[in-house]
Amino acid sequence: MPKSSLPVLVKKLSAAWLAAGALCGAALAAQGVPSADAEAEAAAKAAQAARSAARSEIAGQRALLQHEHKQAQAQCYQRFAVEDCLKQERRLARERDRPLRERELRINDEERRERAAARLKDIEAKRADKAVSVIQAQQRPPAPQRDTAAMRAQRQQEAQQRAAQHADYQRGHEAQTRQRLADEAQRRSAAQEQYEAKQKAAAERRERAAEAAREREQSGTPRSAPLPAP
Repeated sequence: MPKSSLPVLVKKLSAAWLAAGALCGAALAAQGVPSADAEAEAAAKAAQAARSAARSEIAGQRALLQHEHKQAQAQCYQRFAVEDCLKQERRLARERDRPLRERELRINDEERRERAAARLKDIEAKRADKAVSVIQAQQRPPAPQRDTAAMRAQRQQEAQQRAAQHADYQRGHEAQTRQRLADEAQRRSAAQEQYEAKQKAAAERRERAAEAAREREQSGTPRSAPLPAP
């Protein structure tokens, strides 16, 4: 692209960006604002649109300066004192870019101030809401207090019920224990009686066998085999 056509193109782009920013601001301003908050929001959007347009213009002008700087550097290589020429061209490039950089810093600083103001506004709004909540809580009628004597009587009644339930459980547990011990004693007594009856019956059988043996000896009858042990 020829060098002479770049400035014209950049100027046209810059004019288009500025016009777009102005149209955005005008459109926001033309809208009806139902409250101060809506008006402030519309103003903030318009300012942001203007900053975006300004940043686009700065970018276009900086692109033009960089293009011219590269062309100047190329010409320096055609001269005898190349390094001196390059140093001077870099210094000139910094000087040309300085107004754009200062304008860019002003835009950034303005944006930071607006954001800080918006944050401060949000903090103040939250504090105001909290203060209103505190006032409303203070103005709210207190909850009715329950009768302390009735609460004590209810707690005492509940404690008595728990004590009665525990006593019933304890009596039932003791009755079950006594019944179990009585059943065990009865089983042991029955087992002892059965054992003694078996021992008595065995002794009686042995006694009869011995008596029969004596009678056979006296009568001369052969001795029979003894009865098996029970």
